[in-house]
Amino acid sequence: MEFEQNDTPPWLFFPLASWSGIFYWGLSALVVPYVLRKHGVAVDRIAEMVAVSSIPQVCTFLIAPLTEVGLLRRTWILISAAVCAMCGAAAMLTPTSSLGLLTVLLFFANIAQSLGGGAAGALMTTVRSGSRGSAAGWYQAGNIGSGALAGGAMIWLADQTTLSTLALISALLIFCPALFVFRVRETPHPQSALGPGISGLFLDLREILWSRRALCGMAFFLSPTGAGALGNLISSVGADYHASSSVVAWITGASGGGLMALGALLGGWFCNRNSEMKCYAGFGVMTALPAMFLALGPATALTYSLGYSAYAFCIGLTYAAYSALILKVLGGGGRGTTTGFAFFSACGNVPLVYMTWLDGVGYRNWGAPGLMSADALLGGLAGAILFLLAPYLTKQVISSASR
Repeated sequence: MEFEQNDTPPWLFFPLASWSGIFYWGLSALVVPYVLRKHGVAVDRIAEMVAVSSIPQVCTFLIAPLTEVGLLRRTWILISAAVCAMCGAAAMLTPTSSLGLLTVLLFFANIAQSLGGGAAGALMTTVRSGSRGSAAGWYQAGNIGSGALAGGAMIWLADQTTLSTLALISALLIFCPALFVFRVRETPHPQSALGPGISGLFLDLREILWSRRALCGMAFFLSPTGAGALGNLISSVGADYHASSSVVAWITGASGGGLMALGALLGGWFCNRNSEMKCYAGFGVMTALPAMFLALGPATALTYSLGYSAYAFCIGLTYAAYSALILKVLGGGGRGTTTGFAFFSACGNVPLVYMTWLDGVGYRNWGAPGLMSADALLGGLAGAILFLLAPYLTKQVISSASR
């Protein structure tokens, strides 16, 4: 069952993704690691905490069918944003010695973020097909771009104000963008008896998740290319490159966020005109180059600034292709697309989790060059292989969609 496509403007998915990105990319990936490192917590411990608290990102699709019945997707977005705002604020007030409590708070917030992100992604599938690449670009510009911008601002505030003030500001930054959801036109779920409704939902899910195009898509989503795991740890390694807190705040925040947003918008434009799979793999190879520059370059603030700036731009390109490919695999905006989007997003977050851990292992054994080398070598090799396979896999997706 497909919902009618509508004229929702692609730009509206910028704020609809911003609340999610501000929590995950801003608070969880930038601010929390920065504050922990500032209070003397080791980078490998930070990497373990981020990886464990991110586990819901790879399994929340198991409860995502709850969002397919009853409440509108818009309502789920508002609920999820409120939970992330409250848990995020509480995390900022948690003593740095209580890594267990901090991990639990971020763990539950990641559950909410994944459910709300799936609902926003499902709304994207109702955009007219000719505009989906642009919608994916705006979505990722809001997701990672706004997250980095807000993260940089909060890192600066962490040195200027109290944690309680920072917690309040974080909560407002997370929740307020979700209010744009009231601008979205949404078709209510078709009413049916509970039993037949659930049965129909699982039939739709089977059609989405067990198709040939889904299997081809997962070859990309599960690969380490363009995972962007370096973004989870970049604020904690500024000291290794002798970068000041203001440089870290600027490069990982305003500058990095702007470059991610620019890359996402440009990546969406490319995906409207080229194979999403070729774009995904090619952008993934590009992402490995600045990571290798960070591994081989001198440990200076200039290396840190130039390397991560290029990395941020390439991540924007890759993540736009990632969202565009999800929309290609999902097809129309019918029932089951929230769960489908959550499932494929979970697949895409698997490499983010394991690459964050592997980057942390690289740091523990060889310092910052080891972290950067692990990110570059694994991502670059996977991207090169997928680029060679892209023409064949694209044909399989088109063949599956035409059935």
